[in-house]
Amino acid sequence: MIQIRANRPQKLWTSVDRIGNDVGGSTTIFSRETAIKHAKRVGISLLLTLAATHVAAQEPALPPLPPVTAEASGEYLPGKIIWADLFSSDVEASRNFYQQLFGWEWREIKPQPEGYGMFYLDDVPMAGLAHRAPPEGHDSYGRWIHYLSVPDVAAAEKLTAERGGRTLLSRIGQYPGRGDFAILAGPDEALFGVMHTAGGDPGDFAAWPGEWIWWQLYTRNIDGSGEFYAALAGLETFENEDTQSTADLFLASQGLLRGAVAPLSEEAQEKDIAPTWLGFIRVEDPAAVAAKAKTLGGTVLYGPNPQMMDGDLVIIADPTGGTIALMRWTYPGEETQP
Repeated sequence: MIQIRANRPQKLWTSVDRIGNDVGGSTTIFSRETAIKHAKRVGISLLLTLAATHVAAQEPALPPLPPVTAEASGEYLPGKIIWADLFSSDVEASRNFYQQLFGWEWREIKPQPEGYGMFYLDDVPMAGLAHRAPPEGHDSYGRWIHYLSVPDVAAAEKLTAERGGRTLLSRIGQYPGRGDFAILAGPDEALFGVMHTAGGDPGDFAAWPGEWIWWQLYTRNIDGSGEFYAALAGLETFENEDTQSTADLFLASQGLLRGAVAPLSEEAQEKDIAPTWLGFIRVEDPAAVAAKAKTLGGTVLYGPNPQMMDGDLVIIADPTGGTIALMRWTYPGEETQP
């Protein structure tokens, strides 16, 4: 069932325009070889951060983590992307960037240098932020990990391994307030997380400016990726009939679109760029937000391009290289942006 926050329109997805091949090469920073070599350190980084929060050695319980919802919903939505963590080599720079760009409020959970904190917008949890040292040979590091809701995290780890993927951060158990989670690499080596929350998943609300609205996987194997995520989280897959491409797939659950799978560009494949998930933030003016991102130390990787979604899409990297998309979107029934 679609839920409605106060003064917020319903989230009624019907379709979303295709993000073309020319974007695919801009959604990751490292080559596939580098990504494989250092990806496991993402999981290790979060594991060490969580372990460090457990200060009282005599207390056997796992350290608490804030929930990913403002209020416990008791509702589970397998296949929906419900959370995101940013791993950054410069937590201060990342914190400042997203606070100023989207107006996100910062709440520190564990002090630096190996700390963890969370961003909120109007008391609604938006994302986590953890420190992660840059790979050898790089000055900085930034990578977003997006988490799928699954009924059973251990089963998701097992299926991923059976399909040729691997575990980067294995589940440890139920974290009070947060639930059970793991960080994985799919058969195509794209990094993502799986989570079974303690009190239920975030509901299906219409995204407000500054909130996540869409996710897209760029990969070499469209059909194989669709089959994998369908098996992993019970997602339905169907071809995007709104474009001339029959390769792109939409991912859906509970009758709503959850994301899409699109091909890496030829240029990205020639450079052996690693497949990646890209998260989209709803904004009122992508070009203006992108310009502000540049003043904050970010980089514009793509757009705005009038031939792509009428210029309503921009892809940026934050000061450490974490990549997100900015998208203007009007829901059915909306005449203007809220």
